[in-house]
Amino acid sequence: MTTWPGDKSHDNAVTALPLLTINKIPIHLLEDWSTGIGGGLWSTGLAMAKYFERHAAAIFDNLNFLARLKHSQARTEMQLDQTRYECCGISAIELGAGNGFLSVCLLAVMAGLERVPLEKLVITDMADHLRLIRNTLDANSHVCDRMKIMESIISCKSSDGANEREFPSMNVHNLSDDNRIKPVEIIVTEHIWGSFENSEKEDLNQEKYDFIFGTDLAYRKYLYKPLIASLLRFSHAHTLCLIGVTMNDTHPLFFDLLTDAGFRYQRLAGEKQSFCVS
Repeated sequence: MTTWPGDKSHDNAVTALPLLTINKIPIHLLEDWSTGIGGGLWSTGLAMAKYFERHAAAIFDNLNFLARLKHSQARTEMQLDQTRYECCGISAIELGAGNGFLSVCLLAVMAGLERVPLEKLVITDMADHLRLIRNTLDANSHVCDRMKIMESIISCKSSDGANEREFPSMNVHNLSDDNRIKPVEIIVTEHIWGSFENSEKEDLNQEKYDFIFGTDLAYRKYLYKPLIASLLRFSHAHTLCLIGVTMNDTHPLFFDLLTDAGFRYQRLAGEKQSFCVS
């Protein structure tokens, strides 16, 4: 068990537990319920984490397929050389990340393989959760020792919106000497579902992602439309979404609205709580 003595940002009985292992990499859970509703790990979040653990190779294969598809489209449009498909990685975004645990699980999925088709990972939630997400990344910095991480700036804000501090991201780690492997850029930033008016986040709001994931997102009816608005804004024709919900707190209306918005969804075989949306 990892604790954080002497760090005032962790005074609320926060501990990092090696909750599971993906690709032989231990993943630590950092909880701080004083942060808010996303400060811990809910049942569906744990279910998706276990799904990543059990099906790491299959998840990688699917993401690698997206990378190949993306390269094929780019090659058609730009006449790229076939030998450069490794350079055409994918982008991913987590909505409602809470403590950022699932994003670390995804990084562990990618870190355990020789080729990393992940080019960018954006981890989002409300501003008051960003510090906890950053701490979770710090607690799992060993995951990124297996990858190549770009230097970036993570801005954390207080509840009143004022800038408290800017945190430099993890250092650059070399996965291999193969220059064809692109670095992975990790960005932690605020995103309010359905809100795209913030000029400071214009790049985020205009970007399309290949993989969108998140859990415990549709637990209130008033969240359905803004959540689906974000799914629409951030997706393209081939985007794959992995959304974790429970039937106890997600009304059938959510799935009707998904269909009306043009999404197709299916329940993952053998999974009680996670759904795949495309």
